[in-house]
Amino acid sequence: MGHTHRSGRINRSTFAIFIAAIAALTLTLAGCGSNTAKSSGDPNTLTVAISSAVSTLSVNQEAGSANYQLAALYQEGLTGVDGTGKVIPALATSWKSSDNKSWVFTLRKNVKLHDGSTLTADDIVYAINVARDSKKSPGLSVYWPDYVQSAEKTGDNQITITLSSPHSDFPIQVSNVAGLFVTSKKFFDSAGSNYGSSKKLIVGTGPYKVTEFDPSSHVTLTKFKDYWGENNGPQTVRIDFVTEDSTRQLAFTSGKVDVSFNVPVTSVAQWKTNGGSTTAYSDRSYYGLTFDPNVAPFNDIHVRKAVSYAVDKKSIVSGILKGYGEVATGIDSPEQLAGWTGNDASKAAKQTAKLPAISYDLKKAKSELKQSSKPNGFTATLTYPTGYAQVGKASLAIAQNLKSLGITLNVKEIPLEQWLSEIGNGKQGVGWMIYNPTTPQPNEITSWLLAAGGSGTNPANWNNAEVAAETEKVGTLDQESDKLALVLKSTTTALDEDIYSPVYWGKSVVATAKGVKLAKIGTYWLGTNWAADFSKNA
Repeated sequence: MGHTHRSGRINRSTFAIFIAAIAALTLTLAGCGSNTAKSSGDPNTLTVAISSAVSTLSVNQEAGSANYQLAALYQEGLTGVDGTGKVIPALATSWKSSDNKSWVFTLRKNVKLHDGSTLTADDIVYAINVARDSKKSPGLSVYWPDYVQSAEKTGDNQITITLSSPHSDFPIQVSNVAGLFVTSKKFFDSAGSNYGSSKKLIVGTGPYKVTEFDPSSHVTLTKFKDYWGENNGPQTVRIDFVTEDSTRQLAFTSGKVDVSFNVPVTSVAQWKTNGGSTTAYSDRSYYGLTFDPNVAPFNDIHVRKAVSYAVDKKSIVSGILKGYGEVATGIDSPEQLAGWTGNDASKAAKQTAKLPAISYDLKKAKSELKQSSKPNGFTATLTYPTGYAQVGKASLAIAQNLKSLGITLNVKEIPLEQWLSEIGNGKQGVGWMIYNPTTPQPNEITSWLLAAGGSGTNPANWNNAEVAAETEKVGTLDQESDKLALVLKSTTTALDEDIYSPVYWGKSVVATAKGVKLAKIGTYWLGTNWAADFSKNA
């Protein structure tokens, strides 16, 4: 999932794929998958309900959030991340580079695949090349940066990846929260078009092995006895695809599932019946308005600021989100930027608090509008995708405030596919940006939102050469403090020009049934072996 920094321009179709891949976990990706099995009382079996359905187990083919969550249990990359977002060894035990351009990875020896074969360096090189191939990996290749030149075996247990320019954070790119999911060349070739399907399933090196997959209902995993690492999770994990919130809630409260992800923040209380409990955590998601400065009347900064001043962020967080969110003072959340502050989000929060994001003030909103090209108001449309009820409610709240200024904002819910296709199309003056990063790359969001603009290369079609150059430069810096300073500088420019108007940073909620314990949870949790953090009473 191109969640790391990347260079070069990105066309609008690539942008749509990118947003689909990292859409927030509350998103309904499909209308199927409402069947659930009765939860087993066996403490060695865990039944989990999620709000998204997947059509394939292969992230190479379908790089959606749910695909990543599932693959975290059965496939690995050269690197991985822990719950704090720290890059850790996986199929590579170590890596080094003297120039940040030539990266040498030392491989773990005698790693077994789920089919009993032994993983080789050739398999990993092949997996990297497959991931970069747009035909073989339509869901993943768009997230591989242009600066990756080659990957080759340079020893029985060594791989060297060569970049065209120095990038100090490159090791995250070859993790299973970013762009690499390893299988054997033999299995990939033999599976062909059925790779990741219910017919052939998938083979990886992860702690769990896929034993059953029905795209219309569920996937079942069992512990892989020959896993190279430690796995203290349940023997069997069944993940049910239940896309309707009400159906998923009923399945949970009636005891059909032990755990549910994607609990709607607007109805957390209803999930606590029958002894159940809920746990919330920052998922680093960003929700904000995007203004296209090339589309009238939003080509007028006073119009943009008038709208921004009319957004009552505090009321949206406290009233609509019931406190399950945080007023956004910038684009990247403190938890997202923590990787550059010693994994200390509080330090990052002090920095983001200084950013010049506009706060709610109707008096200033009216003043800005009077100075604009539309002093008497105008009419515009704001769309939001199906599956984001809280964004719809926030949109209506904004529209109500704008009405007092003489601005008519028509709020419209549209299908996800349509919403994605219209982002950055050069026709919308104002739109929502919904972004849920999954990698610990601190500037994952801004590396794209602040990239060179024009022709749909960023959602605002904003073209600021200085900011684009700064954004490109971040990945080449060595000092984390320098990277943070540069990203904050670029973000300040975007906020000063009111190209992006942050609204809130989101939280995700997990529900656990009575007798089910969740040992730990965190921002990067779903990129780890999350099943091992659950336990059931006998």
